[in-house]
Amino acid sequence: MRKHSIARMAVTAGLALTMALGPVAAPVAAFAADGTATQGDITIKANTHVSSDTTTLLGYQLFKADVADQTVGATTSKAVSNIVWGSTQAQTAVEAAIKAVEPTYAGTSAQDAADWLSEHASGSGSATVVDADDAFGKIAAAMRTAGATATTIKPDTKATLDEGYWLFVTDSDTTDGLIDKVGTAPIYAVVGGSAVTVDQKSSLPTVSKFIKNDATGSDWAKVADSQIGQNVDYKLTGTVATALASYDTYYYSFKDVLDSGLSANKDSVKVMVQNPATGDAAQTETQVRADDYTVALDSAKNTLTVTINDLKSVKDTKDNAISITSNSVVNVYYTAKLNNKAMVASKSNDNTVTLTYSNNPGTNDHGDTTPATVRDYTYQLMLMKVDSSDNSKGLQGAKFTIQATGADEGGDASKKYVQQDGTLGDTAYEFTSGADGSISVKGLDAGEYTVVETQAPDGYNTVPSFTFQIYPVYKEATGDIDTIRVQTSNANVSDINVYDGVVDLVVKDKAGMSLPLTGQAGITITWIAGGAVLALGITHLVRSRKNAEDSAE
Repeated sequence: MRKHSIARMAVTAGLALTMALGPVAAPVAAFAADGTATQGDITIKANTHVSSDTTTLLGYQLFKADVADQTVGATTSKAVSNIVWGSTQAQTAVEAAIKAVEPTYAGTSAQDAADWLSEHASGSGSATVVDADDAFGKIAAAMRTAGATATTIKPDTKATLDEGYWLFVTDSDTTDGLIDKVGTAPIYAVVGGSAVTVDQKSSLPTVSKFIKNDATGSDWAKVADSQIGQNVDYKLTGTVATALASYDTYYYSFKDVLDSGLSANKDSVKVMVQNPATGDAAQTETQVRADDYTVALDSAKNTLTVTINDLKSVKDTKDNAISITSNSVVNVYYTAKLNNKAMVASKSNDNTVTLTYSNNPGTNDHGDTTPATVRDYTYQLMLMKVDSSDNSKGLQGAKFTIQATGADEGGDASKKYVQQDGTLGDTAYEFTSGADGSISVKGLDAGEYTVVETQAPDGYNTVPSFTFQIYPVYKEATGDIDTIRVQTSNANVSDINVYDGVVDLVVKDKAGMSLPLTGQAGITITWIAGGAVLALGITHLVRSRKNAEDSAE
């Protein structure tokens, strides 16, 4: 009796199955007494990586066979005999796949093909992922379009099938264009004897998005605040499926939708691949060459799209292949400018990214991740100049400059002046209070500002320069504003309020003071009397000179 161990044929099954080949005297499968094929039960478990696995699996019988349980010591295996082709389509697909890997293959029977597959299988068990480039991957791809009859199976539902060696793949109709759905890597399993339970092998790629606050020492986070006109740093991060090896090519595309208050800088895009550190090596990023991805900016929809048609074939900037594994992470960096359409304060300026990816091995199916959003805030100042004795009396014509002396971006920006449109500039801009006594400017970053009154309203004194600080606190889970704390250094500033993120400061001013003119009438008389004495003195002088001249004659 000739027996062969072909344990590895049961690749990606939920348990390692040993197939021992018995004598091949009759090239037909065994049948029950009533003439029906002997059957066995199999259950393919739902994908634990998705919240609800609504996919459908397609089963293709590659080989018909007699299957029986056998136990040797503590090991339970399945003895398989009388192997024949499951269908003509299966024979064509299997033999073509074998010859693609080994062109000199000269097998003529299902038994020969089964032996070859056993010898060339890379492993067995739930941890095994079929490689798209080996014979098992090629068989799975070919059977999808071979026209063979498929058996439909639902996850977590027991199916009773004819005994033999089966291939299971995910139906394209239950993955293509859907959110958070993914197909399994091809499953090969022996059906017959005791019931078999199999795990699916795949996981969902995920996408995350981060924004970097400009405060010194800030790291990537979910929320930040910025100044109008400022370039804001963004980072998109995507993972890949654990079944990456089962894909011939791997489509990967980030679509980032920006609020109207943000203008993406297409030329700033940079794509990096991050692989886990090994040994003592530090985790590093490798930049992907620009030829391997495209960047598109749809101005009408304010959408930035970064697409990699085949992630598995990307190269670095020196044209060296980048290692892409199921543990790789793809990072996309870019900047967007906060423009004058930005929403102020309690209304954030959001970016929402979705990752579209290959989600079913052996197909052109694409799926989408759940979107990820980050928020950017900017603030508005409303300064009211009023009479100190009457808060309802707004003072027109007061002029102020506002300098970012401690805005959280630090560096040179902390020396710049707030302009009329909220941007920062090198030259001081004078804001002038209107008829109601107010000045308003939106687009301020968090931090400290210094206000200088350069000209008081007519009849009033200028107030000393003062500072105010905006301190927002954000909710970590949602990115919403929790509180906004405002502080000021001047006693003349009162009634500090924050409403919907608008900072209201009321600056009181006193009327200008004149010196007292007590006894003003007396002073006037004195001036008049003095003038009379002066006039008399001059007249007397003139007369004296005239008399002297007459005497001399």
